[in-house]
Amino acid sequence: MKITGNYTLDGSRQDIWPLIHDPISLVGLIPGCEQLDQISPDEYRGQVQLRLPAVSGAYTTYVKLIEVEAPRYCRFEGKVEGPAGSISGTASFKLEPMDAKSILEYEGQAMIIGSLARLDSRFAEGIAQSLIKQGLDKLNAQLQMKQTRNIIIK
Repeated sequence: MKITGNYTLDGSRQDIWPLIHDPISLVGLIPGCEQLDQISPDEYRGQVQLRLPAVSGAYTTYVKLIEVEAPRYCRFEGKVEGPAGSISGTASFKLEPMDAKSILEYEGQAMIIGSLARLDSRFAEGIAQSLIKQGLDKLNAQLQMKQTRNIIIK
């Protein structure tokens, strides 16, 4: 399975970068995330609860950053395991400045094993894109709240 896309965020790379590398922030951004621990400077382990048709259940996650060029680029590998199977793969994102905003471009490739592999590929890609969009919508809402607070303080 291959996923690609982009999203315009209402903030600078310098505002976005810390939020997407902070475990506390990520718990609020990742749909269904119940726990996320940074186990080393470049590794995270967590628990995600999905409530979607055909994939419901608790999934353990592991992510390792393998290439980082702050605040512009990040590539990582990871694995998600749960009752319906596992997904392992690599993903990357790039943050490009655009006036007071940033464009986040992402791509990922994954291998699906177990019952999850029996899902229609378009359905699986649709679920992945939906979860990514939900997380990025939450990130953008955080950035907008931060900008509003900064305006009020000034």
